[in-house]
Amino acid sequence: MDTSKFQMIRQADRVLSACGRPIVPVGSVVYIPKSFLIQAVIPTTQNQTFFKEITGDTTWVWRSISVALSATPPAVSAMVMLPDGKLIFSSLLDLSIIAGYGSNRYVLNLEIDCPPGSKIQLTLDSNILQASAMQPVSMLCGGAYAYFLKDSGYSTQCIEKTAAEMPRVFAGPNQNILAPCWFQGEGPRTPNGFQDDAFVYGNGTSNVATVTVGGQLTAKTAIQIDNDNDFHVRRFLFDVIPAAGVTAGSFMARIRLGSGYSFTDDYVNLNLIGSSPLAKGLDVQRGDQILFDLVLVDGAGSGAISIACYADGVKRRVA
Repeated sequence: MDTSKFQMIRQADRVLSACGRPIVPVGSVVYIPKSFLIQAVIPTTQNQTFFKEITGDTTWVWRSISVALSATPPAVSAMVMLPDGKLIFSSLLDLSIIAGYGSNRYVLNLEIDCPPGSKIQLTLDSNILQASAMQPVSMLCGGAYAYFLKDSGYSTQCIEKTAAEMPRVFAGPNQNILAPCWFQGEGPRTPNGFQDDAFVYGNGTSNVATVTVGGQLTAKTAIQIDNDNDFHVRRFLFDVIPAAGVTAGSFMARIRLGSGYSFTDDYVNLNLIGSSPLAKGLDVQRGDQILFDLVLVDGAGSGAISIACYADGVKRRVA
């Protein structure tokens, strides 16, 4: 590989102040796509933790997660810890909810800066879902190395105004020009004067509803929003856990807020909206609730079937 271009980028990643002191520039950033792969095999009834060190000579920005599960049936939960100690999911989450790759990969709400030498921690558990076989897992962390360049002299506003006239540069292999920005790993811009912190609501207990095939088919559950910050929902995640005797069944739901706002005007099949980025984020005020009125349809077999509802988005606060 010809490294001369990378050397030129490295030579430009520091500029001198008027006093001759090297400082970090505030100009453009060149992104070089780079992914890190974590592969693991989890035996039944075990919990294991894996680490992946970030290598390179500059900050790597984490933008997406691609997950491949090959066990039949897949029954593994995961918890991902960022290099700064924060968690992507608030608790162990069924990996089948976010499993996907290509345009169906799980795109992070906010890109995460990972300096060289930092580590991503992946905890896998096959106890919760009672795996009956070994669980192979491949998780590809997608992103790019960020190389800072000298200030070009143009303000941010000027760059944004002329963006439509610039040639299109694809940020990754999913080159769908009609796809929304978050499919390229670029989330919607945070409003001026605010700061967003990625967060997933749902503790796996209070957000779970259970019904019985052939019996009670309706249930309710809710997600309580903390009192510290407003929450901007960007997608809902649903984890359906049927008992061994349940052979079929789909959940429909009516989603609304405690303030009275209805997100859906009637019941909608959760297979249609689960894991799908919303066209426009749902703003939920601090202290409010997201309510789910649930009903099981097309159920077959016998036994209980549970569903856990999660809200994935950002906590928004005044900067």
